[in-house]
Amino acid sequence: PCNPNCGVFITMNPGYAGRTELPDNLKALFRPVTMIVPDFLQICEIMLFSEGFETAKVLAKKMTVLYRLSQEQLSKQYHYDFGMRALKSVLVMAGGLKRQYSDMREELVLMRCLRDSNLPKFVFEDVPLFSGLIADLFPGLDCPRVGYEDLKQCCRDDLEARGFKCSSEVVFEDQVNKAIQFFETQLVRHTTMIVGPTGGGKSLLLDTLKNARLAAENTVVKMCVLNPKAQPLHELYGFMDPATRDWTDGILSKIFRELNEPLPPGKENEMRWIIYDGDVDALWVENMNSVMDDNRLLTLPNGERIRLAAHCCMICETFDLQYASPATVSRCGMVWVDPKNLGYRPYYERWIRTRCGNGVLIEEECQAEADNLTSLFNKYVPKSIDLILTGVVDGEMGQKLQQVIPITNIDMVKQLCSLLDAFMDKDITDNMDIEAMYVYCIMWSLGGQLVGQSRVKYDDFVKKLAREALPDGLLYDYFYDVEAHKWTKWQTRVIPYEEPSPFRFYEVMVPTTDSVLYAHLLAKLAPLRPILFVGESGTAKTTIIQKYLSNLQS
Repeated sequence: PCNPNCGVFITMNPGYAGRTELPDNLKALFRPVTMIVPDFLQICEIMLFSEGFETAKVLAKKMTVLYRLSQEQLSKQYHYDFGMRALKSVLVMAGGLKRQYSDMREELVLMRCLRDSNLPKFVFEDVPLFSGLIADLFPGLDCPRVGYEDLKQCCRDDLEARGFKCSSEVVFEDQVNKAIQFFETQLVRHTTMIVGPTGGGKSLLLDTLKNARLAAENTVVKMCVLNPKAQPLHELYGFMDPATRDWTDGILSKIFRELNEPLPPGKENEMRWIIYDGDVDALWVENMNSVMDDNRLLTLPNGERIRLAAHCCMICETFDLQYASPATVSRCGMVWVDPKNLGYRPYYERWIRTRCGNGVLIEEECQAEADNLTSLFNKYVPKSIDLILTGVVDGEMGQKLQQVIPITNIDMVKQLCSLLDAFMDKDITDNMDIEAMYVYCIMWSLGGQLVGQSRVKYDDFVKKLAREALPDGLLYDYFYDVEAHKWTKWQTRVIPYEEPSPFRFYEVMVPTTDSVLYAHLLAKLAPLRPILFVGESGTAKTTIIQKYLSNLQS
């Protein structure tokens, strides 16, 4: 018999991906209740009073106005959330800060919480807008960020020790501050999403914080990295055989169970991070909703429930949250890592330190080479990237060049460094040879993915920058011969056609300028890094690669 003291409730919002409607025969047995948007002002007021704020009425008004204006005026990003959960986490944080700094003005406490908890998630363009809104609502108030000076110094030391300190102090401090922001977000949320395009330094940031926490707090952080999209759902969470009721553990369920076991004696200072490095979409992440919210429970298909322990937290490292549902976004702390803050220069500077030193310092005998490579970079690269990605030439806006696939500025610089490693030997000492080889590498790294007329425009642009004796034709048709100290046409390298013996039609390959050129690039670059050949069908991509592979020694 049904116990009248027991009730069954279903809370759901079936309006978006990953959610299914209840079947009609089940829906008929439940009484539907429509929930309306809660009164944020009243909730803020009550929570602020309960946290010990005396001027809660005024502060609640300011807080709700700030969130409403942020929602209306800031750019629309998938990872932004200004709902109830976001408000609640700020209110809890404000209560903690009020008790910690009881002599500080209440206005200042709330302003500090609103600023420090929201700034980490804003994209580059929205930061000044939000700072303006805060300044308007809390006029004349300015308060430095919460200290964590020891942790900050340890982050700096770790980055310097591993050779990641760049020449720009502003960029370096930005990276350190981002690590501190991530740490602060982790203090208030047990699930954090670190979001941003490739090349912003997300993985490095996690490694830095891990090393810094050991040095500053003696906290040992163990990271378990998993790509949730690398296997089907049943291999991730586990599978229950419907016929035999046999249970097969999934990768995530096994890891989750092991990491959430109580800490052994003597290891009380250990933290465990489960890092999901891959796309976040409704298919796999919806099952995580009960872990991400205050329940902290993972329910597996066999009915087993595993609680997320206090020493364990989850981190999603992803490009964007386009396919995540609003329910997921609202449950997590957000940290946006913008490649615009880092730029591409730090990567190049570290490559020079690695080529001419030990990665941290440049050796004295290689200082001249390092200076030469830096001056060539300043001469060609920033202007080239501006032209290719934005169409800007000498401060004037033009049409950006067409790429066969979109490539970011840091990826172009990575390609340039790989080509310089492949083609520029250490024994090339003549400055004219070095610059000519640098131009050749620039054409096939920054300009390698350009198509059609864009190649002609970029060719003209590089010739104007060079002010050196370059060939009259298209630079793509030439290579630089270091031994002869001159530019030579690829045409001169085309070998005469040889008939395959025994004759098979599918083995016939007539050498052309393009096939010789791309085979040469492939042979030089393949040992260093992966290569992607992009082009229409019939342009001999497969043939060139197969020929290269067949010539390799077994």
